[in-house]
Amino acid sequence: MNLSVLQLQTRGGGQAPFYFRKDSVGDSGVVQQIFQNRDYDASSWEQGRRLWAYHQRQVNSRPSLIVDAGANIGAAAVYFLEVFENAFVYAIEPEENNFQILEMNTKRYTNKIVFNGAIASSDGEMGLEDPGLSDWGFRTRPVVQGSSKIVKSISPATILSDPRVADLTPLIFKIDIEGAERDLFSGETSWMGRFPLIIIELHDWLLPFSGSSRNFFNALVKHDFDFVHRGENVFLFSRPILAAAADPA
Repeated sequence: MNLSVLQLQTRGGGQAPFYFRKDSVGDSGVVQQIFQNRDYDASSWEQGRRLWAYHQRQVNSRPSLIVDAGANIGAAAVYFLEVFENAFVYAIEPEENNFQILEMNTKRYTNKIVFNGAIASSDGEMGLEDPGLSDWGFRTRPVVQGSSKIVKSISPATILSDPRVADLTPLIFKIDIEGAERDLFSGETSWMGRFPLIIIELHDWLLPFSGSSRNFFNALVKHDFDFVHRGENVFLFSRPILAAAADPA
């Protein structure tokens, strides 16, 4: 791979390399969205400030857990690791080339797990497809006859039962999986209630009349969230968890 390097400012005041493919529309888009536009910055909302206060209070005893489902080359994972001190990121990416760059970009962090596979409603396998939408457009779906590429899958329940994260406090579950939310939310969804913030990009715009977001909305009504929308992303703030969080102001 022909990689370029972006020097990022770290929380400690130094610099660290972030690798990306300069000729990749997807990589350039991810860098712009995460590091320039700061798409995952929730600090302008009261709910976001409550989330920060909750994290600050919890990390005195237990690190926070952030799940990055659809981690691509690691931009969101690096962003979260730099913003949230004493947080642990579980990053999931099915496409092999993206995963190799994800490993490079998160190598300097010890507080992370990277999983080469797909988030799904259950553990097992998913089919991986390339619709030709650059390196951020790979899609997974349940395996069918003729699936050209098969990848491992892992469920939210399995992530939360992993002994390596047993002593962590769930904080953020970020989901950008190009329409595979249809499968993810078709299964058991009690895990949604454990995270103060879920960030998701829905893909009905990309997959018209496929019903890719239907299962998400069916699951959503079983929980109690503030629903905030900005750009491509929906931010779901847990009212039961965050309503009692101390106001940082």
